[in-house]
Amino acid sequence: MKWIVVPTSKDAQQRLDLDQCLPGDLEELALSPEQWAALSRSDLLPSLNRALGTLIDDYEDASIQGQTALATALSILTRAATAQDELLPKLIALNRLALERDTGLFFYF
Repeated sequence: MKWIVVPTSKDAQQRLDLDQCLPGDLEELALSPEQWAALSRSDLLPSLNRALGTLIDDYEDASIQGQTALATALSILTRAATAQDELLPKLIALNRLALERDTGLFFYF
């Protein structure tokens, strides 16, 4: 299963780092095989990787952390959103939560 998670606080982010999360520590999005296929076919991940210097792909865990990086990611996600896409609004909501809580977006692919 492929997951995108956002810690709900700085303490939750520290527990995530230690693999000691408590109930309520994370907002999670599990990607279905169809959602992952659509995401990997799109230019979204390469766009994020180029803009942020990250390596979000099928083989590595990755994260987007820090207010500047999260704001850049939100801008990319917002520009990519289309009316028929059901995944992007969820990603945008997670990104906004990470910005609000000053945590990060964590990709477990």
